[in-house]
Amino acid sequence: MSDFRVLGLDIGGTGTRALLATSDGERLGSGTAAGGNPSAHGAEVAAARVAEALGAALAGSDPTAVRACVVGLAGVSKYAAEPHTAEVFGRIWRDAGLTCPVQVVSDVAVAYAAGTARPAGSILLAGTGAVAAEVRGREPVRIHDGYGWLLGDDGSGFWIGRQAVRATLAAIDGRAAPTELADLVLEWYFEVLPETDTAGTASVEPGLDRAERRVAAALVQEVVNRPPVALAGLAPLVMRACAAGDPVAEEIVRRAGGMLVATLSRTRPAASDTPIVLAGAILGASTPVHDLVVKEIAERWSRAEVAVSRDGAAGAAWLAALPQLSDGDAEALHRRLVAG
Repeated sequence: MSDFRVLGLDIGGTGTRALLATSDGERLGSGTAAGGNPSAHGAEVAAARVAEALGAALAGSDPTAVRACVVGLAGVSKYAAEPHTAEVFGRIWRDAGLTCPVQVVSDVAVAYAAGTARPAGSILLAGTGAVAAEVRGREPVRIHDGYGWLLGDDGSGFWIGRQAVRATLAAIDGRAAPTELADLVLEWYFEVLPETDTAGTASVEPGLDRAERRVAAALVQEVVNRPPVALAGLAPLVMRACAAGDPVAEEIVRRAGGMLVATLSRTRPAASDTPIVLAGAILGASTPVHDLVVKEIAERWSRAEVAVSRDGAAGAAWLAALPQLSDGDAEALHRRLVAG
């Protein structure tokens, strides 16, 4: 296999990664930046973040030596439907000095490729958002959910974070007992609660309706003053509280896992033995939701291999190299670049 260079980008709602690699699996450069989803952040802001990650990956390298580039983009529908967004992103590739073709695909496609070299299977992705898809020929063909924070993304990091705030408000106003999760959420938003001396829910004495209302109002204001997707940042707090035995967090995790498995079930029959790739911050690491989903998968699809996608940029780089590789070379590169 003759050596050549490829570039892969994985652009999500909360993070962007870029990887420059060779076709024999050597990593030459990488870069990271904040989320570059144009639907969530707008074309100009998203493009600036993508350019930051791309520039870091290409630092010290000749961009004209890159033979192919694949970009996995959350919000690819906006990219495809809006000429302005496509033009703004096209300017990134030109300014970076790339002369090779740049293929923009769904972030789901690169996440699947980062989990398995097999061309057909299913993927369940839960990060800021949530989506499941049947994959054929390494392309998502039957997609479920992924409708965004306002209308869908059941079981996602955003959904989990929103449930955490709702549970905290219930603890503040007395509809539910104070829990560790409520304390963690308040500590995340405040160093000191309004009109109180400490940051825990225990500082709000029973019957102090005005104090409770001040705390609740301040929490609501903090949430609405930030971008909606910022609620996904609370998901790790829910995982932490769940691991500590907090019953409210356990219930949120149970509901999230159930929603995600239900979405996945729409992409595959009960008897399917094709691989299942789990991806995203909620499922790509050993979290309580991940563990629950894996257990449910084992019960429903006992013959299916379950793989975890941890590096979408590597999956994108592998897809960029794929058309120029034999089957044997493609599998070898996947082991070195993605699985390794």
